[in-house]
Amino acid sequence: MRQNYDKIFLQSISDQYDNLGKIDRFFLYTSGYENSNYYIRTREGQYVIKIFEGIEIKTENILFELEAMDFSHKSGIKTPSVLKNSQGELATEVDGKYVCVMAFVDGDNMHKQPLSDSLAIEVAAETAKMDQVLKHFKDGSKTRQNYEWDLKCALILEKFVPLLPKDYDREIFKNVFAEYRKIKQKFLKMPAGLIHNDIVPHNWLVKEGKLKCIIDFSDMVFSPYIQNIAVALHLVAFAYNWNPGQAKLFIQKYSEINPLSGSELKLLYTLIKARMMSFIVEFNRWNVEYEVDQQRVETVNDNYKFLKKFIDFGQNRFDQLVGV
Repeated sequence: MRQNYDKIFLQSISDQYDNLGKIDRFFLYTSGYENSNYYIRTREGQYVIKIFEGIEIKTENILFELEAMDFSHKSGIKTPSVLKNSQGELATEVDGKYVCVMAFVDGDNMHKQPLSDSLAIEVAAETAKMDQVLKHFKDGSKTRQNYEWDLKCALILEKFVPLLPKDYDREIFKNVFAEYRKIKQKFLKMPAGLIHNDIVPHNWLVKEGKLKCIIDFSDMVFSPYIQNIAVALHLVAFAYNWNPGQAKLFIQKYSEINPLSGSELKLLYTLIKARMMSFIVEFNRWNVEYEVDQQRVETVNDNYKFLKKFIDFGQNRFDQLVGV
């Protein structure tokens, strides 16, 4: 979980890198939940320190994440540049925790912000290009296995439904799980590879309406490409920026680079509902089993509203929208 650190600890990280210098300004980014991300400024420049805090994340997961991010950046994808430490490595271990340092990218986080059609189209194109680039990686064993944020594993969350607030309609969740069960085997047979799995507005950095960077590879998994689309569309078109028309634009642009079949698109409505359900159930579990975080409480309540609204929108309207 995200933690607070002082300047002394952050400087001990900076000291592992050649010529970064002394930190004169720093602050914690609060848009994420799992890891701790700090902006730092030194006389040499501006950087971001990422401290890996995942509860069940393994060393091999962290190293593979940084390898994939580095490869994407070097392949021309708009992703962060990861610095190598004094030992020539992308990951650094400090006080028993793995960290990395990235070049700072000047841009605004788009969480809960209005999203233009042109930005949605630009992100769709970058998503498709990233999916192409990440085909370089063939071995899925280095990503997190049985991971709650991987839609292949959505059913592991079913046992946590009883933890939901008492005023939540359990029948909604029962139906979402039942619908997911019906499509799961078809879903698992769809074209798959290494995907970012979290290309959502809070992981975009935008400047003057243009995409500058897609950040945070911590949720990447080997899964069907249509999962990457479902994860993105949840928060692009059917959440704070409720704009169903952008789902159509996103899919059209993505398909120009990576064509999607009718069979894939037919699964999309149920997969988006499953993603919304995952947000609600898993973040609520964190609040119950660890500590209550007001930001997570709001996320759970907001996504419960979005899920009900998306169900009311209906599969027929959605399928017509995306051209199924």
